[in-house]
Amino acid sequence: MMVQPFLSEVQFNIMFKDSKDMVFFMKKKDEDFEYVYTNTAASRLFDVAPCGKTVAEIMPKHLAKTILHYYHLAVETKVQQNFQDYDYYTNEVRKHETTVFPVFVHDEIFILAISKEIAFDRDLQDKYLFMRSVFFKTFLSTVLISNDLMFLEANERFIDDFGICAKSMQGQPFLSLPLIREPYVAEWQSYLTDAQSGDNFTSKIVKFIDKENKIRSFTATFSPLANENGSVIAIFLILQEITDFIEQQKELRETSHGLAIIKNAINNAVELSIIDSDKKIIDLNDRFIARTGYTREELIGQTHDVLDSGYHPPEFGEKMWDTLRQGDIWQGEICNRSKQGELYWVETTIIPLVNADGEIDSYFSVNYDSSDKRRLMAELQNIERTFRMITENMNDFIVIMDEKGVIEYASPSYAHTFEYVEEELIGKSYSSFLTRESEATWLSELKNVECNEMTIELALQTKKGRIIWTEGKYKAAKDERKENAYQIIMVSREITERKKLENSLRFMAYHDNLTQLPNRRYLEEEFPRVLNFAKENARSIAVLYIDGDNFKAINDRYGHDVGDEFIKLTGERIAASIRASDFAVRVGGDEFVVILADLSIIENERKKVINDIIARIQENLLLGAIIQGNHFKPTVSIGASYYPDHATTLETLLENADKALYKAKMVEKNGFKIYDDVQ
Repeated sequence: MMVQPFLSEVQFNIMFKDSKDMVFFMKKKDEDFEYVYTNTAASRLFDVAPCGKTVAEIMPKHLAKTILHYYHLAVETKVQQNFQDYDYYTNEVRKHETTVFPVFVHDEIFILAISKEIAFDRDLQDKYLFMRSVFFKTFLSTVLISNDLMFLEANERFIDDFGICAKSMQGQPFLSLPLIREPYVAEWQSYLTDAQSGDNFTSKIVKFIDKENKIRSFTATFSPLANENGSVIAIFLILQEITDFIEQQKELRETSHGLAIIKNAINNAVELSIIDSDKKIIDLNDRFIARTGYTREELIGQTHDVLDSGYHPPEFGEKMWDTLRQGDIWQGEICNRSKQGELYWVETTIIPLVNADGEIDSYFSVNYDSSDKRRLMAELQNIERTFRMITENMNDFIVIMDEKGVIEYASPSYAHTFEYVEEELIGKSYSSFLTRESEATWLSELKNVECNEMTIELALQTKKGRIIWTEGKYKAAKDERKENAYQIIMVSREITERKKLENSLRFMAYHDNLTQLPNRRYLEEEFPRVLNFAKENARSIAVLYIDGDNFKAINDRYGHDVGDEFIKLTGERIAASIRASDFAVRVGGDEFVVILADLSIIENERKKVINDIIARIQENLLLGAIIQGNHFKPTVSIGASYYPDHATTLETLLENADKALYKAKMVEKNGFKIYDDVQ
């Protein structure tokens, strides 16, 4: 069952928008995960808006592989997972600790991932070189040069960096390329000569001149490729641009106070403490002090037991310290108690710190207050539970669709009434469950869905083919999960019995009670459609005015009951004699009108069809029938007029056909005349 995300964008922003940690809320999509929300810190990672895109679409391949591995691991084990990764910014490498929380809501799976930055004890240049060593095989520029220093090939990043045509440059001397000019040729020659001799070295600063004549600086790694005999056959060159880095070095040196700003930002985002090997607190930040309610003096020298809430069993702490003593990072949620007795929850990461001898001498603890998040999650679960109780115990049909009419959620009443299982509804087009007529109506409405509440009547088919009529109110609402998208919410109730009554009343209004044939009102409403078709397709129409020859005598002699049966017999035989495109109408007494539609405009073709139909009417009537022990063979007189020859309106065509009928009766019974005969 698919429902709207249990966590709205507003709720997400309340919890995480201003967090300095990077927070991602993801939804499982096949074997990938789609970004639903990201907070401000996380959004800075991307060049484009990530929401609505998947990890594989937006992240570099090597990073996507790592991220998806831990996301899937969290889903499979249904347990929080933690991992570390590195990211490269303009002038430094940053290490992150990421905590992955799996969330299961009905048949949908979500991931809440929180990444916290962990500072390196490295200077700026060390961080840069560390980044290069970690990532050079994936997203850096690479060039392959032969041992005689001819350009062989380059990867896409190098080609994009310089806008060159690698194919046209193949086989050219590398040092003759327009990218390498004086005074940098000698330096390049020196490095390449060393590489030709088999030296493998890194972190060389080299210069290129791009097509806009700008100097661009790169760090280079020269990796000789040798054959089985140890002879160098090619040089693999790995490049990372540091033009901006070099330009900013001076500015960075002059603005060292930026580190203090970062430290202040961290202090305002999370609670920090440092614990010695005896588990005693040796330092902590102001945020930690403020949250606990203790003074610095009351906390320094104490263990974290001073905050023990009694919520966790003893083995909880034992397992945590077993992990830390082994040198592993511990992550989890802890329930603390403040000095004032208030319980509060923190998401905690504790990192063992080693000294120069490689021994653990202290622990760095980072706490993120998660009390509000836990309360909000509990409220969301209560809201969801309430919604489920309402929808599962009401007879109305509730359905949520995307803007294309694909069902995202259907209340249990749908499955119960229409005899489908939930999986047969979710992901299917709503129109596929409608009758053909209602499908056309719904698809027409779908093209012009408005935000105002609208009402619509639709006929749905159950799995066994039974028709159920519904009256629904639907409205379009913005889909918070997608940009420029909306959802359609429809609430309906069954009106099958009402529709049966309406159809019955409509039939009575447009049909003759005695013969069940259409009446004059039906003729007046239906004829415009027949006339429009004839006009648009250059076709003709014939109007037959039919009157019984001996009805009055039969009525007088045998009575009204026999007379009524005689009229019914006449109407049945007339209706049985015409084509599917035609219709017969009783206009009163023993008078009938037949509309012959879609006739040829050519006189001979039209006349032949009309004569055939009239002959069938006469033959079927002469077959006769026994009514209350008496055998009757009705005969009728017929007058005809044509569109467009004799008139272009129903009223005039009827008048002209009546005149032809009068002429036929004057000549003989069981006769037929066309309006042409009386002009």
